[in-house]
Amino acid sequence: MVKSYKIFIILLIIAIALLAFLGSNSYKQIREQEKTAELVVYTLRVESEINTLFSEYALMQSQVLKNKLFNKVNHTILLKKYKDSARETFSKLSFLIKDKPEQQKRLNELATIQFKFYEAIDEFNAYKTDTKKEKVNDSALLQNVSVLMAKIEGIKKNMLSHEELYLQEQRDQLTTSRRLNPITTLFLGMSAILIFIISFWQINKQRKKNDTTTAFLKSVLKNTENIVSYYTPVKNSSEKIIDFKIVYINHNIENILGTKVKEMKGKLLSNILPMQFKNGVFEHLVTCYETGKMQKFKRNYEFNKTDYRFKSSVVKLNDGVLVTAADITDEHIIKKNLTAAKDKLESQNLLLLDNRAFLSNVFKSTSNIVTHFKSIRDASNKIIDFEILFINDSQNESIKNNIPSELKYKKASEIYPDIFKNGVFEKMVNCIEKEQQIEYETHIEKNGKTIWLNATAIKLNDGVTVTSRDITLEKIRAEKLNILNAELEIQNSIFKDAEEVADIGSYVWYLDSGTAVISDNFYRILGYEPKEFEVTFDSYRSFIHPDDLKLYDQLGKETVENGTSTIHTYRVITKSGAFKHIYINGQKVVKDGRDASVGVVQDITDSVKTEEKLKAKNEELKRSNAELESFNRVASHDLQEPMRKIQMFISRLSEGEIEKLSDRGKMYFNKIDSSANRMQTLIKYLLAYSRINRTKKDFVKISLNDTIEKVLGDLEELIEESGVNITIDNLPTIKAIPFQMEQLFNNLVNNAIKYRSTTETPKITIECKKLTRTEITDTFNKRRKNYYRLTIKDNGIGFDQENAKKIFGLFERLHQKEQYSGTGIGLAICKKIIVNHRGHIIAKSKPGEGSTFSVYLPA
Repeated sequence: MVKSYKIFIILLIIAIALLAFLGSNSYKQIREQEKTAELVVYTLRVESEINTLFSEYALMQSQVLKNKLFNKVNHTILLKKYKDSARETFSKLSFLIKDKPEQQKRLNELATIQFKFYEAIDEFNAYKTDTKKEKVNDSALLQNVSVLMAKIEGIKKNMLSHEELYLQEQRDQLTTSRRLNPITTLFLGMSAILIFIISFWQINKQRKKNDTTTAFLKSVLKNTENIVSYYTPVKNSSEKIIDFKIVYINHNIENILGTKVKEMKGKLLSNILPMQFKNGVFEHLVTCYETGKMQKFKRNYEFNKTDYRFKSSVVKLNDGVLVTAADITDEHIIKKNLTAAKDKLESQNLLLLDNRAFLSNVFKSTSNIVTHFKSIRDASNKIIDFEILFINDSQNESIKNNIPSELKYKKASEIYPDIFKNGVFEKMVNCIEKEQQIEYETHIEKNGKTIWLNATAIKLNDGVTVTSRDITLEKIRAEKLNILNAELEIQNSIFKDAEEVADIGSYVWYLDSGTAVISDNFYRILGYEPKEFEVTFDSYRSFIHPDDLKLYDQLGKETVENGTSTIHTYRVITKSGAFKHIYINGQKVVKDGRDASVGVVQDITDSVKTEEKLKAKNEELKRSNAELESFNRVASHDLQEPMRKIQMFISRLSEGEIEKLSDRGKMYFNKIDSSANRMQTLIKYLLAYSRINRTKKDFVKISLNDTIEKVLGDLEELIEESGVNITIDNLPTIKAIPFQMEQLFNNLVNNAIKYRSTTETPKITIECKKLTRTEITDTFNKRRKNYYRLTIKDNGIGFDQENAKKIFGLFERLHQKEQYSGTGIGLAICKKIIVNHRGHIIAKSKPGEGSTFSVYLPA
């Protein structure tokens, strides 16, 4: 009996000990759960406040840019609202991290940058961009805002990383606490027998507290804007994770999926969110669970025909993974809007540069000097001077005195003082006041030589455009003819030969009787044999073209009265009935005691025809210029505007009417949508191709490292989605047109990504090497001693080498548009940019072995 009692006592003691041990272990587990719950709540609150604060900054940046695009200057109501909201969030965040010195330090740094950011935002919002110079300032202010925003994003990243690190540290401490010595645990369990009642009471108290904490945690998870879920792995017989089971997910998912949470709990992830197994999210979950390392990623989703973008973080928690997904769709849209606004500004600047470059090329192609003067008037509206607004880079070196850029905006009285002495100023004034075209001759002195100019003045607005042509050679010829006339009697035989060679003639016209003697070649010019008819002023008049008879009569009158005439050209009708243009220049002399006019004539028919052809070419150039402007206007507005409306109505139909169509109707509707998008892209690329041009001042020193970095930033989403690995060599600094270099690399990298490999990890390698022209084996016109060879190599699908030249042609495609999207203009643009930079581009490839594009640029 005693023995049984003792056994009972022993069993009771053992039972009490086991109960005490279990109670102690349960208490410890409850404390761990409580601590974990509090940690999750705290971390979620801090991360939520951080995301809220930095979202306010992004909204400020988006708002001022929107104000700028719609010319809403000083529209500060929404900005003040965002600032007040940011200030309130800043205070909450400061309170939450008051026990964290490192986070406080970052928050203090943010306060400093925030002040500068507000100043930059206000300055950019208030700045009015009416002139070109102010647009440059506008771009600088926008750049300042972007730089400060980048610094703010860096602080945000560091603070979130710190919170995730803090959470990981707490988890590590929790893991360490579980490794208590079993003997110590048993000892504590035995000791707990003495305070069994107290322990029971404490456990019950902690249980109630844990229930309160759990309720609080559920409230936080229910009210947070993020989607929080907890998954446990599902393994096969070989212990490989093949799926995840949804243990918990908060109610925010219901608004997106349209499915109740209770219908998702306990279900497999593959059944509820099958897209996670296609976009790489499942691999991130497995990696986090197996390695314990936090995983961060961004993904696009489509739920119920609505596009979303989520930023997710995955941490391992107990026997599963905790996933927190933040909806950054609005932030993504803001970023796209910023990019679109930036592209629009660049497009406008590009159009201005192209128009200027085109006009510059037109003016450079002529040897004439084209100058535009703006009138300077006094108080009585009388023209007293002119201001030089434009002068072209003429190729005529004989009459260029100054660099055009040094003459702009200076007064004519300062640069050309002689025009106020030789009557040119009065002719320019008459051209404006009488609104008629005026032609005149003038001369300038350069390096001890006299240069004669034939000028044409045409009114333009309240100014005059003067086109000057060098006629010094013509004057020299006339002077030589005068000398020959003076030596006519002693060099008659030589002169006859010279006349026939030069297609000129000579005459002696006696002013008292009207009789004349003309040279043999003068007869030939008229289509007659020498001495075939007797020449007098009246008989020669029968050869004059009827429309020029008044000119001829005036020439005769002026010659009789003054000995010379201002009329030098007229038309004659030859014996065969052909029209010829005659140039005549005579001087009054006394011959044989009689007043006579001795001079020369020249058949200038070919010159006149050449000049007429030149005028026709100029008219054709003007028409071509008008057609080009019309094309740019049609392409940039008249074509794009209908396309935008088509796309808008397609979008509206797709939102409300698409479901009413039959399957065939939907197919046709989708083809219409695809064709409209392709048409708009084609117009955009055609405009880009037509605008590629070059002027010397467009070339500046740029770092190709900075250029490729900017291009990769613009293609960030495409690179991330395609999973391509890009390796870049150290690139040089060259003189180039910045936006054309960006366009070049953008097209080549985009092309490599588009035609990437489908069987292996896509790779792109960009390398650079400096070569002398003797080291270059590729054939092209090597004008420079050294070149940089930029190589863009990929491991994509490749193409047949026989198509290597074909791919650089306009609208040339090696694949059907159903296989790969595109316009067939991208590589044509690349080639035009390279040619514009005096370089060369070639492509080498084999099907299935990738492609290599080699770009040679002057070093």
